[in-house]
Amino acid sequence: MLRSILVLATIISAIYAQKCGVSKVPQSRVVNGVEAPQGAWPWIVSLQTRNGFHYCGGTILSPTWILTASHCVDNNPTAIAVVAGAHNIKAMEWSQQKQWAKRYIQNPNYKRSDLYADIALIELWKPLIFNDRVSRACIPGFNQYPPAGIWCYIAGWGRIQHDPRIAPDKLQQARLPILKQHDKYEHILAGFGVQGKANACQGDSGGPLMCKAASGHWIVEGASSWGYKGCHSVSGYTPLTKYLNWVKQYAPI
Repeated sequence: MLRSILVLATIISAIYAQKCGVSKVPQSRVVNGVEAPQGAWPWIVSLQTRNGFHYCGGTILSPTWILTASHCVDNNPTAIAVVAGAHNIKAMEWSQQKQWAKRYIQNPNYKRSDLYADIALIELWKPLIFNDRVSRACIPGFNQYPPAGIWCYIAGWGRIQHDPRIAPDKLQQARLPILKQHDKYEHILAGFGVQGKANACQGDSGGPLMCKAASGHWIVEGASSWGYKGCHSVSGYTPLTKYLNWVKQYAPI
């Protein structure tokens, strides 16, 4: 019986692995940050320490490869727990899958001083099992950046900006406009440029900037890298499209 269940789970996971960027939860047009509907972003993961402390986000690219920011692994962590399928990271949810990192790979051009090439990959020891709550995001094409003016989403368990001392247990999301680029596409810029609006903050680093394609699929455009004026104004995302060749050297995407 157990063998049959495992075989069935493997078949279902293989079916889901063929699809990308599919969320079965409709998104609201709310601008300010709100709690995300459960299961809305099945490709987002929480990076945690050995004792369960959340410190960064990430995006599922394949059953064994995670996209994140390079500064999330700057301190040479000896153990990285990757929790997928989570909504409340402080609860034992049926949808959660926890796997340990086998290794992490920082982009060789990464510069900590200015967060240049702030992108990294994490390989898991064991593959994630894909289902409604755990699946991969779509990736952009080569040299395809989101145009200024469109609205995209960010999500994470980072600090809530109106009270920076508090980090939420439940996944938060926000809808942000893409801004005109001023740094030769080293970062995709998003946000409102004014204080008091939702934006990425500490703990959201490494998590995805997600834009919806005309097909209805969600594309991870970048990994959260930095925020201007302490989480209140504009945030920068390392563009996945710029580093696709490097990513594809390791991850089968």
